[in-house]
Amino acid sequence: MLTAILMMAALGIIAFGIIFIYFVGQHLFRRHQLKKKQVGTNKKPPSLPLDVNRQLEILNNGEELFPRLLKKIEQATRYVHLLSFIVKNDQLAHQLFETMVKKAKEGVDVRLLVDGLGSLKLVRSGVPERLKAQGVKCAVFAPLSWRHLLNINDRNHRKLAVIDGQSAFVGGLNIGREYVHQDPQLGYWRDIHLYIEGESVRKLEQIFATDWHAATGEWPNREAAAPCPSALLKGDDPSAILAQVVASGPQENHPLNKESYLSVINRARQRVWLGTPYFVPDQELLAALCSAKKRGVDVQLIVPERTDKTLVHYASFAPLKRLLNTGIPVYLYCKGFYHAKFAVVDDSPIIVGSSNLDQRSFMYSYETDLLIYNRRLAKEAMRLYQSDLKVCRRLTLEELASRPVWQKAASRIASLLSPWL
Repeated sequence: MLTAILMMAALGIIAFGIIFIYFVGQHLFRRHQLKKKQVGTNKKPPSLPLDVNRQLEILNNGEELFPRLLKKIEQATRYVHLLSFIVKNDQLAHQLFETMVKKAKEGVDVRLLVDGLGSLKLVRSGVPERLKAQGVKCAVFAPLSWRHLLNINDRNHRKLAVIDGQSAFVGGLNIGREYVHQDPQLGYWRDIHLYIEGESVRKLEQIFATDWHAATGEWPNREAAAPCPSALLKGDDPSAILAQVVASGPQENHPLNKESYLSVINRARQRVWLGTPYFVPDQELLAALCSAKKRGVDVQLIVPERTDKTLVHYASFAPLKRLLNTGIPVYLYCKGFYHAKFAVVDDSPIIVGSSNLDQRSFMYSYETDLLIYNRRLAKEAMRLYQSDLKVCRRLTLEELASRPVWQKAASRIASLLSPWL
């Protein structure tokens, strides 16, 4: 009996070692490939075109997003394209499904694309098949299978919706009851999303179409990718809101989300206010933040006090300590769970999207973010950030130093796994 137990333990250790070595090798190979792709390009990301938008709004939390999203889907006449990393099988999601089925029966082209790992429970529940039977076109991006095993880390972390080519939603909110503060453990869920009308809608539709093709081998109706002319404005219109859509993923020559953050941080002169649920950056981003602080920029960071990912929480201790040693204040959000992913840099731009400030988002995930150049929206974002600070407490070096020994050991182990957390 004892021999059998020891053999099982040994096999488990060997299996874990093989998996760990594979992921380390994959990470090193990907970094090597990324460097090779950048040779001869001066390591500069391609310039991103500026879109002219007639309307762009910040939506706070699920209670502002979901009623607006449902209303827009109800008003759709041509198509509804929805992509989300996580779609839960709960009451809120089923309210969305019912609306999508209703529109599909009216002849609207309704498509739902989910990630194979993030929405694993939904996929296994059979809901996508039932939606298909009612006219909703459903697809799974990189489902868990032997075919996708070698790229199991490459997840579609985007959260966006495009309706009729006229309006779009993009940001950090997935679809489920926790995003309207109904998680029994985490409670209040702080998050940010965007509502857009204008040229950026077309870019978001192109992102959806590309991901749909990657998942199914088919392209959505090409006609659907062209926005209605009424959505467009001239750049010199005083009501125009300029923005850049940053679509990044493991297939890119550059991690465009990371390069966008580095670019605005390195140019900052007044402030860099950051919010993220997961802070496990690489050394380059960490050095950029510390350098900004040393040249007199007001650098601040909000992260959650409570977390939904324990290993990520422990892996963040080392980079947070470096920020504190540089004099950068770190604030722990105490009201509930902080899931907002945004930044305010000087008086403009602001960044809102799906990217976390971690290596997974920069190297392995398909993400979508917006850089928005508008002082009115920047002032609104600053007010939101300052409002969040009122329910934060400041992290200190003494608090990090006084952690139990086991937490410090867990932090070191988690740091080794940081590229995949």
